[in-house]
Amino acid sequence: MKALRRVAVFAVPAVLYFAARPFTTSDTVALALAGALPLAYQVLVGLVSRRVDRWAVLSGISFVLACVVSALAGGSALPLKLPEAAVTFVLGLVLLVAALIRRPVPLGRLLKAPAADDATLGVLVGVFLILHALLHLALAIALPTSTYVVAGRLISWGTLAVGATVLWIYLRRIRAIAAGAAS
Repeated sequence: MKALRRVAVFAVPAVLYFAARPFTTSDTVALALAGALPLAYQVLVGLVSRRVDRWAVLSGISFVLACVVSALAGGSALPLKLPEAAVTFVLGLVLLVAALIRRPVPLGRLLKAPAADDATLGVLVGVFLILHALLHLALAIALPTSTYVVAGRLISWGTLAVGATVLWIYLRRIRAIAAGAAS
């Protein structure tokens, strides 16, 4: 159920954008409406369950900031296209900087791979997160909003699939090495 809810939160904004766009005066308003409804749903779920979902909070903050930046930019739709990319860029940058200053985030424990080098994991995940953000930025600038709404979802899923596959291969290799050393 939780996975289905995450997929819905991921896909519903695109559907809402296309439903709202014919009734709004601009892409910016349609994007704001498309982002506000899932945010309201996440807040409602948090209130009912009395549990805070960290990703929902991070996503909500990035959406609100995108709305503020859009308003300050004279109603530009670009900030409302990129709240997800802003989050992945910042997280990727944190992982890369942490690895660079030799204080890597303990991703090995999180991924249940204690033999994995946290710095390598941080760089690997950080690069994919930054790549995700830069692809979104390039598409958001180059494509009209209606095309970007669909292409952005495809880029998100594609980047996630490639990143998860590379991470899986790396962790599989690390676990095989650890198992060979133990025997």
